[in-house]
Amino acid sequence: MIRLLLDADGIIKLYRAGVLAQVVRAFSCAIPRAVYEEVVAEGKLRLHPDADAIDAILLGMVTVIPVDRFQQPELRLGAGELAILSLLPQEPGAIVVSDDRRFLAVLSMQGTPFLTPADILVVLSRRDILSAGEAREALERLRPAIRLAAYWDARQDLEAGRGNHEEE
Repeated sequence: MIRLLLDADGIIKLYRAGVLAQVVRAFSCAIPRAVYEEVVAEGKLRLHPDADAIDAILLGMVTVIPVDRFQQPELRLGAGELAILSLLPQEPGAIVVSDDRRFLAVLSMQGTPFLTPADILVVLSRRDILSAGEAREALERLRPAIRLAAYWDARQDLEAGRGNHEEE
C-alpha cells in the first residue's frame, strides 16, 4: 500500500475539497506530531471550525509520529515540513502530500516524490475511489485555495482520464 506523509497544508486543502476521509481510508497515511499540533491542537485553540472535524477524520486512521530532531532548519520551512523531511529516511517509498511551494521545491531538489492536493483528486478518480464528477466537484471546492496552473492541470488530467506526477 502506498504511504502518504501529509503536511498541514495538504490536510487542510484535502478537507476543504471534501476528500480527506477518502484519502485516509484509501492510503496508509502518517503525519508528524508537529503537523497534528498545527492543524488540530492550534486549530482548536484558535477556534478554527474545521479543527474538530479534521481531528475526527484523522483519529484512528492516520499514524501520528513524534519527531524530536528536525533536519535542515536552515531551509526556512515550518516545523511540520521539517519534521516530514526528518521522517523521510524512515519512510522509504513514501509520497509527500503538500501544496507549500517552498517545501515542494525542496522535495523536488531532493528527488522526493510528492503530490499536491489537486493531484490527489486525480489519483482518487483514476483508482475509482471518486467518480470523475465527484473529483471535478472536489477540484472546484479546492479552486480558490490553489494556484490556477495546478487547477487547470488537474482539470485537464481529470478530463483526459490520466494522472499527474508520481501517483503510482
